[in-house]
Amino acid sequence: MAEPVSNVPKLVEVDPTPLWYRITGTLIFALIIGLLITLGFVIRDYLRVAPMANVYRLCRKPLIQYRLEKNTWPADFDFAKPPVDLVAYAFSEAVKKPMSDCDIPGKWSFTLNKGPMGAGNPTIIFQPNEPDIFSRRVFLILDERLDDGITETGNFRVTDELGAFRLKDQ
Repeated sequence: MAEPVSNVPKLVEVDPTPLWYRITGTLIFALIIGLLITLGFVIRDYLRVAPMANVYRLCRKPLIQYRLEKNTWPADFDFAKPPVDLVAYAFSEAVKKPMSDCDIPGKWSFTLNKGPMGAGNPTIIFQPNEPDIFSRRVFLILDERLDDGITETGNFRVTDELGAFRLKDQ
């Protein structure tokens, strides 16, 4: 015996799955996509931290060596144009590669009397060209990695515009 032929067009047929099931499936799919996108941003920020931490770490040695030998810190300078007297301490060679590896464009500098640490504190400062939420998140991760994780205290301070790392000669 032959099956009865339905004259109901496909557009009019009702989907047998319940509406709540389809909505739940769509929400779960959207949640997974949202979590994957968020995870991508978090991973990107953590990958940006290592090169910046290397600059902060590698520039310390020549600066502290200068301080110990000359009994004074160098005058304020921009890392792009270090003073001539730092050449003997291989400052440019120490920071050139790590600075080129940084994904966040900005200005690196050394100061003794400016910045969030106050006067008399030797400080390495990185100021992004365009401070935004992404650079701030990288600074927060750096603070956890280099210091105590609290932006207002410790040797690494974070403001809306910059990240500052205080050097100690002991």
